[in-house]
Amino acid sequence: MRHLLVLAMLWCAGWVHAQTAATYPSQPIKIIVPFTAGGPADGVTRFVAQRLSERWKQTVVVDNRPGAGGMIGADAAAKAPPDGYTLVLLVTGHTIMPAMQAKMPYDMPRDFTPITILNRAPKLVVAHPSVPASSLRELIALQKSDPAKYSNYGTSGVGSMAHLSMELVNQLAGTKFVHVPYKGGAATLSDLLGGQLPFGVLDLGSVLPQVRSGKLKVLAVTGTARSQVFPDLLTIGEVLPGFEADEWFGIAGPRGIPPDIVRKLQQEIAAALATPEAKARYIDALGWQLPASTPEQMGVELEQHTRKWGELVKRIGLKAE
Repeated sequence: MRHLLVLAMLWCAGWVHAQTAATYPSQPIKIIVPFTAGGPADGVTRFVAQRLSERWKQTVVVDNRPGAGGMIGADAAAKAPPDGYTLVLLVTGHTIMPAMQAKMPYDMPRDFTPITILNRAPKLVVAHPSVPASSLRELIALQKSDPAKYSNYGTSGVGSMAHLSMELVNQLAGTKFVHVPYKGGAATLSDLLGGQLPFGVLDLGSVLPQVRSGKLKVLAVTGTARSQVFPDLLTIGEVLPGFEADEWFGIAGPRGIPPDIVRKLQQEIAAALATPEAKARYIDALGWQLPASTPEQMGVELEQHTRKWGELVKRIGLKAE
């Protein structure tokens, strides 16, 4: 009798899951953005949320929960019910953070269900016009010949993708570029324009006007593919084989979301990113790629990046401030 009861409970659970996948979403969806409102991560999440809401005639809200480098929001999502109604924006930094922390509140990537990588956002290595280099190769030669003058570079913070990108350059090129962390890209950009910094690594979208006006010059792009905005610009990987440092934003949920719901979310998000409006906002204006990856592809990337950046962080002895 007990055996039959267990079988019946399992059958009912499976039936509920099937019904949930078939009728999803039947209530509001929350997407946690673990950063403040107004930035590019928040913006693209709101774009996706609006399109999902219009498509499904169901409320999709963005819940900003900044703090601890994105860990507070990620932790809230990891501990939510795995029913597809609480999602989270993960970024490359979430795969870096575990190696920098003595203790983590969740396991990356085990505690998450990957859904899709929204974008790939290349960064540019940009220099003040006074720097006598027009390419990364020339900048590497300058650093080695005059380290007192051409070693310092700025980024938006310790442990950022921009920071680790240049640490990877140091390893591959045998250079000794010195990191100067700022509290955000705006402060970095200000010192670059003022000539206090010889060069920096910043988001393409944030420096595009200055590059086009000649106030800064671009030396390289960090992405694995050449930028559509600067198609003749070499990637760092073309100069230094083995370099790969894509930055991305992706949507995930707590571990255990039913596969049918995951597929439904991925397909609808991919449709939103395939619209002309998405192309104009993100590909044309910011130089992003919009891959809308499969859940499986995102899962592989989470695993690989957590391992890769963890190894580099430990090698250089980087710790969270």
